[in-house]
Amino acid sequence: MRSETMDGKYVLITGATNGIGLAAARELAARGARIGLVARNRAKAEKVAADLGGADVFEADLTSQASIRAMVAEVKDRAPAIDVLINNAGAIYGSHQLSADGIELTWALNVVAPYLITTLLADHLSAGAQVIGTASDEHEKAKRIDFDDLAGERYFSTGAKLTGGSLRRYGETKLALILLSAELGRRMPAIHTYVFEPGLVSTGFNTNNGVLMRAMMAMTKPFARTPEQGAETMVWLATSPDIADDTGLYYSRERRTDPSTAAQDQAAAGRLWETCAEQTALPN
Repeated sequence: MRSETMDGKYVLITGATNGIGLAAARELAARGARIGLVARNRAKAEKVAADLGGADVFEADLTSQASIRAMVAEVKDRAPAIDVLINNAGAIYGSHQLSADGIELTWALNVVAPYLITTLLADHLSAGAQVIGTASDEHEKAKRIDFDDLAGERYFSTGAKLTGGSLRRYGETKLALILLSAELGRRMPAIHTYVFEPGLVSTGFNTNNGVLMRAMMAMTKPFARTPEQGAETMVWLATSPDIADDTGLYYSRERRTDPSTAAQDQAAAGRLWETCAEQTALPN
């Protein structure tokens, strides 16, 4: 059974150099956890580690499978068994771009990366470990996973961009994350897996996609939650004894809630797991 203190617990978190990831890392460290930071910018992560009073830094480009594999190998070499794995890193890309593995970047970062990290680290998780993913209520706008267009090309056509195609692609990837979390719970019952939506949070998220996106994010700022507020459910999932026996579920504002109908499609979840296995050349 978990307790709200984290003494002796090891937490590995992606996307923790800013926003809700950083807020969660600070809170969990304050509760006694030892933190491992996965970050693309080592200098920035080292500064965060120092601010936390010490943390492990693992450098990785999460759009690159080779980089993820190297990072995982380093984690297994340097870190103790992981009690909480938080797949928090995510992004929206305003144009159609491919990763080094030939996968559209939004999908590579938001879907393939958490799948690959979790799968590769499965044998390095402690008994009853929690795997937490940061989703979004934008998943509700995606009616299904388009398995015939995993490259997402239709989202980035000229017309689609004018009607928010990149944001809809983001929603599809968050739908995928919810489906994968539920499938992980079915395939690995010893792991407790959760996804949550943090709400609209005032961070630097989506400010690198041009003037229009920056303007849109600036307009929402007065109505947004602080990173600390956005991180509350993440911290609660990592620490609360009330949900210690749950797995594969979706949460908002420290409460279990139902995701969209599409996010409850077990057949789609199974097919998506198999797709990710193919995209990463892992056994299904």
